[in-house]
Amino acid sequence: MPKPSEPLDRIRRRRKRAPNAAAVIEFLEYLAPPCLAVPEEPYGVQVGTSSSEVRAIVVAPVASFNALSAAAARKHALLVTAAPLITTPFTALCLDDPIAAKVAYLVKHSITLYALPNTYAAAPGGFDDALAEQLGLAATTPLQPTAFEPQYKIAFYVPEDHAQRVFAAAAEAGAGRIGAYTHCSFQTRGTGTFLPQHGARPTIGSVGRLERVEELRIEMIVPQRELQGVIAAIIDAHPYEEVAYDVYVVKNPGAFYGRGRLGELPLKVALDTVLAQIQDVLGSPAIRCSHKPDFLISSLAVAAGVNQKLFWLAARAGAGAFITGGASLQDMMLADNSTTVLIDIGYAASVMPGLRRLCTQLEKTFGTDGVEVVYVE
Repeated sequence: MPKPSEPLDRIRRRRKRAPNAAAVIEFLEYLAPPCLAVPEEPYGVQVGTSSSEVRAIVVAPVASFNALSAAAARKHALLVTAAPLITTPFTALCLDDPIAAKVAYLVKHSITLYALPNTYAAAPGGFDDALAEQLGLAATTPLQPTAFEPQYKIAFYVPEDHAQRVFAAAAEAGAGRIGAYTHCSFQTRGTGTFLPQHGARPTIGSVGRLERVEELRIEMIVPQRELQGVIAAIIDAHPYEEVAYDVYVVKNPGAFYGRGRLGELPLKVALDTVLAQIQDVLGSPAIRCSHKPDFLISSLAVAAGVNQKLFWLAARAGAGAFITGGASLQDMMLADNSTTVLIDIGYAASVMPGLRRLCTQLEKTFGTDGVEVVYVE
């Protein structure tokens, strides 16, 4: 029992349970479903456990010692990075190895490390979208298709008097979105039957009596990452004690995922202007640039992180410049003979807009639970 003199708000704070890492990870994987990740790049919990309590989320491009120190300074911290720390299996944990030393540091300070799946670069609102928007590209198209999110169809049955409420709840949860349209459904009338057994608490009818109710069957398309939320919304809004619904796998292509973004600039500008824009919005100059400052540019392609073959795709698409977080030597050689400028801004700068947006999303989702969100460059 609390002491009589203890303030009520302090009691409430003490009783309030913090979310665990699994809840944060579920949200992260909702934003970018890992089932669409490239298999050869590791992701997920690399150190620690998903059952650990979370009081602080530290977000960083990589697991630098600066990021590790920021996490260690906070109790119950979850470290979220854009790049994995562990990329190959350990045969020994030798502290002379800097990667092993970081793993040991994380374990010593009880820090859970989660590496974002590489789908976060391609996902809507992820690294590529955020970088493109930061550089002033309003309308963009992907450079390289990567995957389509699986689609499902859900059919549920509801009495006509409650149909619109349940339908609206399903639509708000993400069902029925086709292109630029929402609330898409097909509805048919029919008769539902049920016989409540002992222990049931029927909304309509009584135990031991067969009921026939005029109902609507409502069918809606649902992307994979929204499915569980839609089911929960339907059950929550439905008047029945037991809700009947069917889920079908469909072959319709779902949300389109692609790497890189290509967009037109409002006006043709000199390369020097683009470089100044990069310095202004990202706070860091380009590391490498393949052409002279007076080269004119009318379109931009961007791709956060380290990329393979995307420069070639940007050049083939006619991009005036390709901005990336990690150009290879082969890219630099290709750029010498291309009309597409190659601009390397460095890994951390390229993922920064996406990580800062992620911090905002995490604060809105978990800030009310008392979780601190920190971005570390």
